[in-house]
Amino acid sequence: MANSSVTSPTVDTARPPWSVRAESRLGAGRAATLVDLAIAIGCFALFTGPLLVGVVDRHGSLAAQAAFGLLAALPLVFRRRRPIEVLACITVVLVAAMLVGVQFTPFVSDAGLVFPIAVYTVAVQHGRAWSLSVSAVAAVVTAVGGAIALAVSPDIDQDAVQLVLAVPAWLIGDATRGRREFQRQVREQERRWEGERQQRRRVEEHLRLSREVHDIVSHGLSMIAVRSGIGRMVFDEQPEEARRALVTIEAASRDALTDLRGLLRDIRTTDPETVAPAPGLADLPALVARINDDGVVMATLTEEGLPRRYPPAVDLSGYRIVQEAVTNVVKHAPGAKVRVRLSHRPTELVLTVVDDGSRRPASSPVGAGLGLAGIRERAELLGGDAAAGPDPNGGFTVRARLPLA
Repeated sequence: MANSSVTSPTVDTARPPWSVRAESRLGAGRAATLVDLAIAIGCFALFTGPLLVGVVDRHGSLAAQAAFGLLAALPLVFRRRRPIEVLACITVVLVAAMLVGVQFTPFVSDAGLVFPIAVYTVAVQHGRAWSLSVSAVAAVVTAVGGAIALAVSPDIDQDAVQLVLAVPAWLIGDATRGRREFQRQVREQERRWEGERQQRRRVEEHLRLSREVHDIVSHGLSMIAVRSGIGRMVFDEQPEEARRALVTIEAASRDALTDLRGLLRDIRTTDPETVAPAPGLADLPALVARINDDGVVMATLTEEGLPRRYPPAVDLSGYRIVQEAVTNVVKHAPGAKVRVRLSHRPTELVLTVVDDGSRRPASSPVGAGLGLAGIRERAELLGGDAAAGPDPNGGFTVRARLPLA
């Protein structure tokens, strides 16, 4: 089989993002929990901290402010695992703070990031209809709670800021969910395509191996069968001819075994240096010489145009097509004269094998075997075509066209 050069994949040496490095060290679940814990601590420190250190003065005792700030921020640690429950808990804390008159942030209606972060998480992890309904209910509940608190304690300002913050938070979360879903579908499609490519490569490899085995075994066994039949018939009257038949059988057997060993070695090895060289068009003169030495048929080889260096696939397929066509002549029309012609054209290679012998009766119609089907498959895999059929002069013609592109 032909050697193939293997290009090493390009390795991306760019440093991965810190989040990817953290997940690789800590694990995805632990890294996410630490991030959420940092968010909760940051929200508490950023919005409740100024009240506890006396930078800002709002309604309620320091203990109540600290308690409500902690109760509002702490659920964010569990936002990825229980997003709806976290949003409900934060909503209850906000409404309770409004009703008891405690403001634990520097802003009216305890505005901050805990509520929009909870809404964002619900939109990211749940479908559009469900997340929109849950987020709308939570926002309306906070607005209604603010209205009730304003009636109960008119000296404490209230507004519907949570309702306003919920809108962009939900929009951003829904867009993020859509993007992640699209990326997941793309990855799934790529995995599916890769699986199909792997399956197709396996099928193509099986077909290639079956063609190689068929060509090797068919050619060798055909020569052995024909020459053994001749040897049996002339064994008593022409011992010299029988001895020549035995020499041919021995040579054909050794050639077939050598080719099979090489094919099996190529299947097992992964080292390109140990892959056996595949036969090619340059080996056709030797093939024709062996055919003529066997004496079953007489073959000639002619070439038209300027020979060139062909791609390995074209080189191997051209040789196998001629070998199979000549083998068919040996099996079905012994004693015939075979003309092999290679036409080297600018954009394609045309192979023609014509014999002048009459086909002997066969159990199956011409073209029903694997040989001619293999010839057509080899040509079609390269974008060409092949045809086989009776010749007007009484023989049989096989013609294959192999494009060079």
